[in-house]
Amino acid sequence: MDPLTLIPTPDTIPAPSWLFLLLDVSTFTLHILLINIVLGGSLILLFTRAGKQSAEPENKLQEGIAGKLPVIIALAINFGVAPLLFLQVIYGHLFYTSSVLMAVYWILIIPLLIVGYYGAYYYIRKKSSAPMLSRIAILLTSLILLYIGFIFVSNMTMMAQPEKWVAYFENRGGTLLNSGDPTIIPRYLHFVTASIAIGGLFLAIVWWFRKQKNAAGAEEKIKSALRIFGIATAMQVVIGFWFLLALPSEFIIQFMGQNLFFTLLLFAGIFLGIGAIVFAFLGNLTFTAAFFVATILTMVITRANLRALYLGDAFSLSSLKVAPQYGVMALFFIIFAVGIVSVVYMVRMAISANERRIAS
Repeated sequence: MDPLTLIPTPDTIPAPSWLFLLLDVSTFTLHILLINIVLGGSLILLFTRAGKQSAEPENKLQEGIAGKLPVIIALAINFGVAPLLFLQVIYGHLFYTSSVLMAVYWILIIPLLIVGYYGAYYYIRKKSSAPMLSRIAILLTSLILLYIGFIFVSNMTMMAQPEKWVAYFENRGGTLLNSGDPTIIPRYLHFVTASIAIGGLFLAIVWWFRKQKNAAGAEEKIKSALRIFGIATAMQVVIGFWFLLALPSEFIIQFMGQNLFFTLLLFAGIFLGIGAIVFAFLGNLTFTAAFFVATILTMVITRANLRALYLGDAFSLSSLKVAPQYGVMALFFIIFAVGIVSVVYMVRMAISANERRIAS
């Protein structure tokens, strides 16, 4: 059977495809940052809670993120809506198909996410009065987030490989996973180590703000958090090369000089990442954050380039038919902007309320 015959006909789109791709990449960058903070933060909490620390709870390194986890989870979920919608506009016929193929695992994300969300709340409320149960709660939250991450990685890879869809005729129960793909493990580990790194960077930023308020030991905490970022990012670079070498040979040569844009972007990301590692071990938060932001932007675009290579002749954005609806698009952008302003306002209100609570 020709796998290309299994690809549904894509819907028409109301504006040029490059616009939706730009929106997808930009909003996905915000979403993945929040997801990384949540997963990395929960893993750092899990492993640091296992050790003994002499500091008071509010002065422990990991507690810089503990009380913020539920809020960040909520933000991550909300900020995930936009990239998912933009993905569906341009890749919907592929994404829906891969989601149906793994429907059982995919639908489990919703109830498990609710449980994980509750686990984060339980942790911050019971970490002092019920330390053992709170550790179990954060362990459960971490495992759920790891599961969700793996299912997303599996879905995104299967979406881009229609040739894998023929396995449906051997398994019609909605339990297909792209676990046989040689890139799935390094891709997933690349995501996990990135989460730990970003969790460390977020901790450093939290303690930087506390340093402005003369919190005891803040400088040491910043350096410790940056070391977490540096070590995890170094691991991520190594796993990244594993990921690269696990790709089909015809894709590797695209990133090794055959496609100049792909190559320059990939190596820019690598060198920027190494720069972030160096500044992290030097304890320079400003340059670490700057190099990190540049790194993640290059890597998100590289991710989109890799998806285009996988799809090859099966689908390209240029094949999408455009039925202009610029009035609708203008209304969308207005609502989109209002939504962003509202979220920023609510976050600022929450931060102000927290500061007043601490001051009182």
